[in-house]
Amino acid sequence: MNELPFTWELVSLKRVSEIQGGLTLGKVYEGPLIERPYLRVANVQDGHLNLQDVTTIEVPEEVAHRVELRPGDVLMTEGGDLDKLGRGTVWSGEIPNCLHQNHIFAIRCFKHKLLSAFLAYLTASRFGRDYFEATGKRTTNLASTNSTKVGLFPIPRPSIEEQRAICKYLDNKLNDVTQIVNGIEGQIATLTAYRKSLIHECVTGQRRIVEADINRVKTHG
Repeated sequence: MNELPFTWELVSLKRVSEIQGGLTLGKVYEGPLIERPYLRVANVQDGHLNLQDVTTIEVPEEVAHRVELRPGDVLMTEGGDLDKLGRGTVWSGEIPNCLHQNHIFAIRCFKHKLLSAFLAYLTASRFGRDYFEATGKRTTNLASTNSTKVGLFPIPRPSIEEQRAICKYLDNKLNDVTQIVNGIEGQIATLTAYRKSLIHECVTGQRRIVEADINRVKTHG
């Protein structure tokens, strides 16, 4: 990467966060159990969460406490498509007492050193993508990483105040982009509906093609 600004430092992720592993599914527990919701890999998508289908599991209370998610945790999947490997999504406590399986890492940033939102943006950057694509273990169709490689992810770290300013700037800019995209998608949907309606009207005789229409087509090629 290019030379960092003078006031920034380059540190490994494990120096500024705790990396929490998750539940091993299929394990048999003895004694009293409690039921808790938990996240699977399918729930952690590219830059967002899909919480429409969240299942539950019964585990001892001490196990649940050890792998419970907290607001601000950055979720990273252990495996998947190479271009999405290691991309972080911030957990905001959408489901109370929620756990996570062992194929999802929960990165708990030290709040005085690294903001969760800054880490999530960093993993989505070209710098972040290059790191995880270079270090990921590839198979035929998928790739995977591990806690060691996640922990060694180099973090170009400005002050907390500058991290906060960068995140606010990106939030505003990406919100503008989202509004533009939504507007364009709305126009595309309207034009697509018009296209279908026009075809239907013409081929069913509801709209008659007159000589003026034919001449207009000839004029415009």
